[in-house]
Amino acid sequence: TNNQAEHSSREVESALVASTSTNLVVVLPFLLIGGFFSLLFNELILTISFAVAASLMVALTVVPMLASRLLALTWSSRLDQFWLLQQFNRRFEAATNSYRRFLGWLLGYRLIVIVAAMLILGGGSWFLGGQIPQEILPQINTGQAGLFAQFPPGTTLETNRQVMTIVDEIIQEQPESEYIFTTSGGFLFGSSTIENTLRGSSNITLKPGSDVETFVERVSQELNKLNLVGIRLRLAPGRVRGIILNNSPLRGADLDIALQGVDAQKLEVAGSQVLQALDERVSLARFRPDADKKQPELQIRPDWQRVAQLALTTEEMGDAIQTAIQGSVATELQRGDRLVDVRVQLDQEAIQRPSQLEQLPLLVNNNNQIRLGDVAAINKGKAPGEIQRINQRQVFLIAGNLKEGATLSEATEEVNTVLATLDLPDGISLLPSSTAQANQQLQNSLKILGSLAAFLVFVVMAVQYNSLIDPLVIMFTVPLALAGGILGLYLTQTAIGATVLVGAVLLVGIVVNNAIIMVELANQIYYGEGVDRKTAILIAAPQRLRPILMTTITTVLGLFPLALGIGAGSEFLQPLGVVVFSGLSLATLLTLFIIPCFYILLHNLIEGKKPPRKRQVKREAKLLEKV
Repeated sequence: TNNQAEHSSREVESALVASTSTNLVVVLPFLLIGGFFSLLFNELILTISFAVAASLMVALTVVPMLASRLLALTWSSRLDQFWLLQQFNRRFEAATNSYRRFLGWLLGYRLIVIVAAMLILGGGSWFLGGQIPQEILPQINTGQAGLFAQFPPGTTLETNRQVMTIVDEIIQEQPESEYIFTTSGGFLFGSSTIENTLRGSSNITLKPGSDVETFVERVSQELNKLNLVGIRLRLAPGRVRGIILNNSPLRGADLDIALQGVDAQKLEVAGSQVLQALDERVSLARFRPDADKKQPELQIRPDWQRVAQLALTTEEMGDAIQTAIQGSVATELQRGDRLVDVRVQLDQEAIQRPSQLEQLPLLVNNNNQIRLGDVAAINKGKAPGEIQRINQRQVFLIAGNLKEGATLSEATEEVNTVLATLDLPDGISLLPSSTAQANQQLQNSLKILGSLAAFLVFVVMAVQYNSLIDPLVIMFTVPLALAGGILGLYLTQTAIGATVLVGAVLLVGIVVNNAIIMVELANQIYYGEGVDRKTAILIAAPQRLRPILMTTITTVLGLFPLALGIGAGSEFLQPLGVVVFSGLSLATLLTLFIIPCFYILLHNLIEGKKPPRKRQVKREAKLLEKV
């Protein structure tokens, strides 16, 4: 029994080392490149790497030791005599024999099989790949939603409160709502407050198990029925804090549109034109301007010559105006253990009109009194609440959030189509979208990291086998797996993003394992028994059918719950489960038939069809002739 365990361990040792090495080197690009992928997936990749390395040590040491001890026991559980298991084994043996016969027939048409597989899988993948949506990261269900309210210039705090109260009532009527935190007249973030009567916000926490996107879509339709002229109410699913996917100046937006120009008036007109077109013609996203419109204000313009004659300073004028409008703290009163400010200010009814402000007294030259209107002109005007610039040039920013079921690539394409039809004023240009650039960089990373991972896998196998032929045969499983992954993404309409990229790279390291154990045994039979390649693969493939199916089924079943996306937050890794599940399933099925064909075709093309012993005899005969 000890000898059997040792012999069996040596028989699969090379295959174990090769398969484990491929799983380890395939993740090296992520660990070396760092950045975005390292931040999100570093722990996952390290966990998988250490688990795979530990499994190799266990497979080469603990498993043979336990096999030599447990198989030596005379006691038997008699499980092999169980009727259902006996029936399964008989059916499996019959299926194995059928597989052997069908494979023998298929090998006679190996060139046709390979060409047909390349055309069908290659063409199908190219066709389906263009129809799969794209994204940076999948939407994660945080169980929360956020509402952003934007009011027209001149809105009072009271009006703001009334609208936000109506919004609260609509949200509270929804069955998913658990509690709401609403602010009127600005924002509250941590210990910071931002006062702005033109803004309001609500943070909504939903009950566990609620569908956030469905909630957002339904409530958005209810809010649209209010017909609030000039008021924009935009509801969006909550986001995971701390994850910044691009360099966009807009935070919390799925899409960003930036107009740039020198003339502020033209820029505002162009921004309104673009915003109106997007609202009317884009169906996959909702939009809002990032900045408020120009707000009415009273502009006090001093007569600087008159001010200088009276020896009046800008600071003195500013202090007087501030005291009149906001008041100033003259002293403090002690009430128990705290101090209370005593604020002195004018009656608010006395400073409602510009003519009243003109009567504001100013003290000059030993407390001589003059009026503010004597040294300054007070006029009504408008001014932006915020001036936004990129590279020192003024911009008009528009933020967009995806609707339910929409994907980033589809929405971006629709937005670009609308923008291409607009005729912008002279001097106004569109800046490249940061979100679109980040998405394009991600798609390029898929090609680079995937190619690098495949190259590292090939190099490791080439070093171990000291040959280029067998690694080429084994690497033929990679396009089979990628074709299966693309098919799975297409059928489930899962967008290609960062999570899919990680799954595809992991798939490259996993899928080669089946081909490794098949090719390894075929080579052992080929060199050990001196048969030709076709005979060797016809013996090896049926013998390896059971372990191939066992490893594939266990892996696929383990990934099945992840591919289904069960549980809160599962949306993040669900694309990874989908691409590995579908890719490994299809690749395993095709590996059983296509890899033997490619194995014989490539070896016969390079080495010839004679068995190794006959080639050795022929080489020795030629050597004797020379001597």
